Amino acid sequence: MNRETKKTLVFVVVAVLMTGLAIAGRVDRSGRPEAFDDQGRKFFDDFDPNTCTTLEVIDYDPATASVLPFKVTNKGGKWVIPSHYDYPADAKQRLVDTATGVIGLTKDSIRSDRVEDQEAFGVIDPLDTKATSLKGIGKRVTLKDSTDKVLADFIIGNEVKDHPEQRYVRVPGQKRTYGVNVKVDLSTRFADWIETNLLKLDAGRVRKVVIDHESFDTKTGQPVPGDVITLERKDASNPWTIEGMPAGKKPNTETLLALSTALGDVKIAGIRPKPEGLTEDLKQAPGEVKPTTRQAWMSMVNKGFYLTRDGLFSNKGKVTIYTDEGVVYTLRYGEVIIATGNELSGGIEPTKQAKELAKAAGKASGEATSEGRYLFVTASFDPNLIPPPKPSTDEDETFPEDPFAYEPGDKKVVPESKKAKAKAEKLKADRDNQVAEGQKKARDLTNRFAAWYYVTPGESYKTIVQDRPNLIRDKGSKPPAPMPGAGGGRPGGFPGRLGGLGLPSNPHGD
Repeated sequence: MNRETKKTLVFVVVAVLMTGLAIAGRVDRSGRPEAFDDQGRKFFDDFDPNTCTTLEVIDYDPATASVLPFKVTNKGGKWVIPSHYDYPADAKQRLVDTATGVIGLTKDSIRSDRVEDQEAFGVIDPLDTKATSLKGIGKRVTLKDSTDKVLADFIIGNEVKDHPEQRYVRVPGQKRTYGVNVKVDLSTRFADWIETNLLKLDAGRVRKVVIDHESFDTKTGQPVPGDVITLERKDASNPWTIEGMPAGKKPNTETLLALSTALGDVKIAGIRPKPEGLTEDLKQAPGEVKPTTRQAWMSMVNKGFYLTRDGLFSNKGKVTIYTDEGVVYTLRYGEVIIATGNELSGGIEPTKQAKELAKAAGKASGEATSEGRYLFVTASFDPNLIPPPKPSTDEDETFPEDPFAYEPGDKKVVPESKKAKAKAEKLKADRDNQVAEGQKKARDLTNRFAAWYYVTPGESYKTIVQDRPNLIRDKGSKPPAPMPGAGGGRPGGFPGRLGGLGLPSNPHGD
């Protein structure tokens, strides 16, 4: 081999080596597909949002150093929340909306391939048992179909610096972190996934409310009578009257409005399951409470409800609501509960460490826990509450006072008596329908209430269980000016008559 040939060969070898080094420098040695430029691509393949049957969100509370799991799923054709004793969820549309938002998520910008950056980005997997840091833990969201196939799975972190419309997002098991425009509502609040209006009560149909300030002496095992306040009205167009109104006094329309509004929207802040035996007893005998086991009896006592030979009593009062549908609601208020988060909504006890951290965090931030009160609700039916159907006012229908008092063969009266009979039969059919509808509603409510003790916000309790002095005022006194939007027909107000109370649009007029 001559000198020129050797020289050429050296140049070729060097060129090959340089090319190899350049290629090697561009190839990810881990062999992961994520190493390629995937900016702008979708995170997940398109799927039908209606096929999504499970949403699981694993959140993390840095104040208590605890993982907060939340899950809603379709079980046997019913949407339930497993973390809250399979309480019924009003979830289908919210879940479809969430799935729809996830389908469109794109990898808008590549932020980092470094594991070391994940803490600062807040995308550490909350389910990663090998994670050594308590900081930077994100929210993991998983969507599945009915076969438990994962449709989408990602971790959402902090806002992207200088891009508040974006959040850091990472797929579990991958290194790369992206900046993503996330517009999906991923609430893990129990109240956001249920029907929070407990009674579904139309305040305009309420005809009578009895507020009984009973209590219970646990030392003597006897109920302690309290003031009983009875509010009544003939129909929705008439004002309320208060039994035993002192001379020179009149109803306090502002307090009555607040009370009526609160009855029409009794909120659920939390739930606790009743023992199965007690639930079945309540379903079989609507309105009656007969616990047949010690477990059922203890579950009631622990929440402030006491059964005696005279009936069921509560330690913080009872409110009975009578409607013109024939449905009677009885609300019994028990023990107060001071808690927050899942402890309030589902009785999920935090760990000892979590309690200590939460206590310290509360002192540091000045944040307070929420006050709730246990509520035992029953429903029954009284047909006497249903007003008689109103007779027809058609001009063509003219009947004698006694349509059946006629002489045989009197052609003039016989047709009228037939009309009267048909009219009477129609009125009876209308009433039978009203009774059947009222019975069905009471039965459906009984089945709904039977399985649960409810937790209602403390403010709701205070607004409903009113003292007598709050419900009345001097005839000559001037109440505070109405709040904006409180008048009939104004934005945010109540059209016609306030809150179904039968009060005029100017509630202060005497």
